[in-house]
Amino acid sequence: TFGTNGSLTAPVGPVAVGFPLAGVDPMNIAIDYSNSSQYGSDFVVTSNRASGYAAGEQTGLSVEKDGMVYANYSNGQRMLQGQVALATFANAGGLKNVSGTAWVESAESGAALIGVPGVGPFGELVAGSLENSNVDLTQQLVGLMEGQRNYQANTKVLTTNKELTQVLFGAI
Repeated sequence: TFGTNGSLTAPVGPVAVGFPLAGVDPMNIAIDYSNSSQYGSDFVVTSNRASGYAAGEQTGLSVEKDGMVYANYSNGQRMLQGQVALATFANAGGLKNVSGTAWVESAESGAALIGVPGVGPFGELVAGSLENSNVDLTQQLVGLMEGQRNYQANTKVLTTNKELTQVLFGAI
């Protein structure tokens, strides 16, 4: 209720509102109406002007180098959805391999240091890119050359075996 000067006369003080729901902790909200007022005026027709965005549907996601993830909409708007977090370890070689491409923290790796891209020891992200291979190219080339040498040796053995067989059959 409002008085003649527009000030609130009732309720006085905060109003407690509760929402009892089964299986949920009680939620009590106190609404303070003490600064509310109502001023009387003549009836006036006004036109409202929208101050929001036109309707739009999500058309994609973009990730910035600082790890910020944005949803892109068909109405031209971009809205921040969150930020990518990165982890580094005191001994990355101590991580435990749980599959071909998944690793977990171990006692040898130490605890994860969590941070955001571009801050402290964390690098920046390059969206839409793949990282370089973590294979030692020198070791792989040495292995390839060993395989080629073994193939050549096996070929020589088969050729010698064929020649000996022909000589043997020729002597009989």
